[in-house]
Amino acid sequence: MEQYSTPLTPEQQSHNKQSVTAMVLGIVSLVVTWFPIIGLVLAIVGLTMSRSNRRFAEAHGFKENSMNTAGYVTSVVGLIAGIITILVTLLIIAFGFVALAGLINYADMSQVFY
Repeated sequence: MEQYSTPLTPEQQSHNKQSVTAMVLGIVSLVVTWFPIIGLVLAIVGLTMSRSNRRFAEAHGFKENSMNTAGYVTSVVGLIAGIITILVTLLIIAFGFVALAGLINYADMSQVFY
């Protein structure tokens, strides 16, 4: 049984390509969320791309693409995970400095450097 479909217009092809790109950026932002800056940047780019792709689809009367929705959701989750990762990293650094300051007395600084 063969299925025939109408060929896609150039606008629909562009919409599909951008949907795939937004989805891939969202997924990659989740994968690299442990590298705070990279994951955050990828999530922001994926989010803006999927939002602009939604507006493009509404303007041209297309049905919303499920890949674009997946890109939007994964980008939002990646954005939240990136922000949480940055906050946790800053807290670990701050607690490390506090712990280091408690271990080293300022009177013993001459013994540390010699």
